[in-house]
Amino acid sequence: MLILIFSIGVFYASNMKNNSRIINKIHVKITPNSSYFISADSIRNMVNKYILTSKDSISLSRIEYEIDKNTYIEKSQVYMKIGQELNVDIKQKEPIARVITSDSIFYLDKNSNFMSLSKLKSSNVPVVFGFNENSDLKYLTEISLMIKEDEFLNKSISQIFIEDDQKIDLKMRGNNTIIEFGNNKRLVNKIQNLKAFYNRTISKNEIDKYKKINLRFENQVVVVKK
Repeated sequence: MLILIFSIGVFYASNMKNNSRIINKIHVKITPNSSYFISADSIRNMVNKYILTSKDSISLSRIEYEIDKNTYIEKSQVYMKIGQELNVDIKQKEPIARVITSDSIFYLDKNSNFMSLSKLKSSNVPVVFGFNENSDLKYLTEISLMIKEDEFLNKSISQIFIEDDQKIDLKMRGNNTIIEFGNNKRLVNKIQNLKAFYNRTISKNEIDKYKKINLRFENQVVVVKK
């Protein structure tokens, strides 16, 4: 019993001492770590005001709230270990398309959130034209994510056009062929039809002969030659 009481007392005293310590260093970790849209120094600048602050006076949730307002950050986690270091783990947003409107340019991420362009990195994603406040953001996100995650589409599609009726056209990379994708119905089937048609024509070196590839009709591909 005496040993237990002594152990609790030591733990309590150590915890009190640790909580009263002054923060003197900020460690930042950013993922994915292959490319950064925001620098670790920028994150430190957001939280530098907590340097020389005692650990027990810091609100971790408040710091996370402040950091998460940044356009490049999907989610942050702020925590402290034993010592005098404040740890900040950052998960960046991942762009899936670059949207160009009449008055602005920005990225779209997989959660339908927007990102400002970064001075540190430019992402090689399809460029979107025709977007406005009435556009179907869910559909644009869905098709952009499918392009990003599909090896063939990722290599083949360079531009996305949103029509006034919310139908979408795609432009192939390296030529002027337009793919009339249509509405958000039967997306998987349309992609399968496109791949099958592409494989047949590319083997004959004929893909450049087509001006338009229409996928809007079920179970068929309608083409217009140049």
